[in-house]
Amino acid sequence: MKIPRWLSLLSLLLLMVACAKPMSVSSSFDWKADFDGYRSWFWVDGKPALMDALLGDDMTDQFIRRAVTEELIGKGLAVRADEPDLLVRYTTRIREAVAATPGDLGYSYQWRWVREGVGRGQAESVGRGFLNVELIDRRAGTLVWQGTVSGGITDERDAQGKIPNAVKKIFEQYPPRR
Repeated sequence: MKIPRWLSLLSLLLLMVACAKPMSVSSSFDWKADFDGYRSWFWVDGKPALMDALLGDDMTDQFIRRAVTEELIGKGLAVRADEPDLLVRYTTRIREAVAATPGDLGYSYQWRWVREGVGRGQAESVGRGFLNVELIDRRAGTLVWQGTVSGGITDERDAQGKIPNAVKKIFEQYPPRR
């Protein structure tokens, strides 16, 4: 029996997706906040949502601001620089770590001990990116919601490619369900 080519490609795609490292997403919020009352937002630093690259703004900042803007507008919140209900800020962090795998030290079977590959360990640099988005009630001056996503990245360009999906995952948890 011959398996159709599209079925084998679909199986391969599903296997690749299953093996991909998932993003870790979490959020927390103020139980007393009235999320139905929030109608508008703007950035804490007062910068426009989309900066011009010629003004010296870096690309990662643009990608994050664009993605956050799209998600909040999609949630029904209007961008308003003059007295918004919510102020938005974000922080990012990239951590480098080394994953080490020790070499073979040896083994025994029946009456003999065999040593192989002593000292042939492997070290690999692993990056983990974090993005935290915070929503602050402008009138009260308190943090009312925050969402965090973290996941494996290889470099800044890889991180930039993952930003839209990461921000979408964060805002799947907004507004909070009580």
